[in-house]
Amino acid sequence: MEKSRKLGARIISALGFGYFVNSAQELSISLNYPTIMKAFTPALPLSALAIINGWRVIIQTLLTPLWGMASDRFSRKKVLVIGVGLWGGLTIFCGLSRTYSELFISWLICCLGLGSLVPAGFSMLADIYGPAERGKAIGFLNAIGMMGIFAVALGSGAMLKAFPLEGWRMVFFIIGGISIFSALVMAILIKEPLRGSAEPELESVITEMAASQFRFKLKDLRQVFKSKSIWLMFLQGCFALAGLYLLLNYFTSWLTLELKLDPASADSIFAVVILGLVIGSVLAGFASDWAEKKFPGKGRIISSQFSLAILVPAMLGFILFAKTIILVIAFAFIIAFFVDWTRRSSLQPMIQNVMPPELRGTALALAEFFMGGIAMLMVMGFAKFADQEGLLKTFLYFGCGSWLISFLIAFPLYGFYPKEYARLREEMEKRREMIIRTEKN
Repeated sequence: MEKSRKLGARIISALGFGYFVNSAQELSISLNYPTIMKAFTPALPLSALAIINGWRVIIQTLLTPLWGMASDRFSRKKVLVIGVGLWGGLTIFCGLSRTYSELFISWLICCLGLGSLVPAGFSMLADIYGPAERGKAIGFLNAIGMMGIFAVALGSGAMLKAFPLEGWRMVFFIIGGISIFSALVMAILIKEPLRGSAEPELESVITEMAASQFRFKLKDLRQVFKSKSIWLMFLQGCFALAGLYLLLNYFTSWLTLELKLDPASADSIFAVVILGLVIGSVLAGFASDWAEKKFPGKGRIISSQFSLAILVPAMLGFILFAKTIILVIAFAFIIAFFVDWTRRSSLQPMIQNVMPPELRGTALALAEFFMGGIAMLMVMGFAKFADQEGLLKTFLYFGCGSWLISFLIAFPLYGFYPKEYARLREEMEKRREMIIRTEKN
């Protein structure tokens, strides 16, 4: 047990560093967009941000299933080191861009490696932490990752104050260098656990030879697509993410265009608000695990709906009543605290709990493919609406509306998820018996 905890701490530390850089990279354009808008000629419209971020997510999500299948079939450690190092080196080229077209191309090329981190890391965590602890583990990992947004927001603010015109370029150079370093950290710290080693039925009998009997095969994808729970999670996640992406993309633009704050101050406020996201990620994991113990098979769904029920009125307060800095921070902090409970602390552990060990990386990759890609396509449509009607109506109709729909979609999960989780436990018990019989023979 002590050895497992030490291994878990090392893996979370290494993965957390990767998540830290990943979060910083993903928000780097959004946070610096008011300055980037003015850096190129002609000046860019609001929809240009949604287009460049939208295509990044689309390309990334198209490639993520391939990274997921690679992580289920081959060494997850090697997948992480190659993928993280690749996107780090390519991010540097974004800072060298002189036109929007160059930035667009450089930004899309970064996507080649971005999809590697989540499925491989997600699969490893499930082999360190059992079903009752996975919300907490994912919460801690995401909290470390969200600190990357906090760092890039503060760093961007400092760079823009020191170098008003070129500071955004330095942000990309720094992120790229740190990303390459994070790949080296993973290569040194990570020791890959056996697949299935944290399943209650298998932890005392699993060996490397036994684990190899259940290696990922392409035909196993049918099991993912046959799961009704997985499809409902995909759909719920699409709308939960659409509201999140909309807010993250246009938070600083809202502060600068609607509240007339300068870009450096907007980035600094965003950094303070991200603390809510970090604290929320940690507590969401504990809340999700506690709710699941209290209401077996339903607790994580309840946790998801609870957070979504708070997000809608908090968003209304943010866009309609937050006219001072204190109120902006207060409402935004509440939103940040609850905004990622559904995807990270509820849906991700639920995906782990209905898929066998050799399919978890692929299942999450497919979830990211559907949720991330469709959500960003929706946000690109929202952005066109924002060009014509402004951010207030966009946040009101599409931010609040997306979270309300996500809340409603969760209800059918109460019928399907508990049954599929019970079937997985039965399958793991059969594997245990199979392994024991094989060893005796």
